[in-house]
Amino acid sequence: MDEKIVLFGAGQRMERMIGLIEKYGGFEVVEIWDNNVRLWGEAVKINGQDVPVRQPHKGAEHNIVIVTDIYYREIEKQLIQVLGIGQWQIKPSNYLLKNFKADILEQYGRSTDKDIQEICEYLQNHELDMFNGQVKKEYSGDMFDIYRDEGNGLLYSYWGTKKIYLASTIKNELIAKEYLCSLCKEQDEDSPHCYGMDLLDMKCSDVVIDGGAAEGFFSLQIIDKVKKVYLIEGDGKWVEALKCTFEPYRHKVEIIPKWLGDRAEEGMVTLDEIGLSDEITVVKLDIEGAEARALEGGKGLFSSDRPMTAIVCTYHETEDAEAFEEYFKEKGFCTRFSKGYLFVDGLDTIKAELRKGVLCAYRE
Repeated sequence: MDEKIVLFGAGQRMERMIGLIEKYGGFEVVEIWDNNVRLWGEAVKINGQDVPVRQPHKGAEHNIVIVTDIYYREIEKQLIQVLGIGQWQIKPSNYLLKNFKADILEQYGRSTDKDIQEICEYLQNHELDMFNGQVKKEYSGDMFDIYRDEGNGLLYSYWGTKKIYLASTIKNELIAKEYLCSLCKEQDEDSPHCYGMDLLDMKCSDVVIDGGAAEGFFSLQIIDKVKKVYLIEGDGKWVEALKCTFEPYRHKVEIIPKWLGDRAEEGMVTLDEIGLSDEITVVKLDIEGAEARALEGGKGLFSSDRPMTAIVCTYHETEDAEAFEEYFKEKGFCTRFSKGYLFVDGLDTIKAELRKGVLCAYRE
């Protein structure tokens, strides 16, 4: 029988929570709570049923899942101190992954891998998430001040001393802070998603391909050190933001508004196509599962004998870590993986798997 729950938060992130429930089951949402009085009395359809949006109230019988991460503590305090809700009833959003957690503990519980053992130990007392205790530092929205560019309407913040613009779909301060917090966690030195830029010895002669540039974080960290950067991004909403972020560096940045793939055609570009026109020395690929096709389109580039470093995400597909490591070793590269393992809940299909996050391949 599905567990009956209350969702707290009727904002944009709620849609993702509803998607999880409708696709994987396990829960029945009986009410949605929100502090926004304008939403009270509305209804949200979940699994074909209208679920009412109501003012938070006393006497809740079911577990309450807080949708937002950034203001989790504030809402938790409201529930306990104002409404008298029991601490045991209050759950984070990843409580909705409890069935995947059970499957992972069963599948990996006897592993001899130290990192996996630590993850399983963590899961005995915590909910399943992307990092599972491997990122020790706390990140909060208070770390960022959010501004709006009056000229183009885009939100931006500062990464160090540099402006970093966000996509037009990120419309308010809360969503902007959530996005930047998640970016911090991904690139924490202990994160399995970390690109390991501190290990890269960037030189003024380096020419970089940033595949799947998104907000441009990777290139923004190295832009002062390198000769040139190609920002490859097929999503138009990010292209607009990238133009703003890298306006001060337009003399050394080329934005290519296309997807990386295995053939050159309208809307798609290959690594070999770019590599034929410049002496590429660094390639970063984080392109939402299209990494294998991009590597196929970079056979010429990676088969050359020039010194080169490739940073490639390996968590989008089950077989990617093993396949990509073999690909680069066959071409004479040394390889190393980022720390630990990721559980990936942001894909179209979620699997109860722990995956290596990032592969660094280098040839001197």
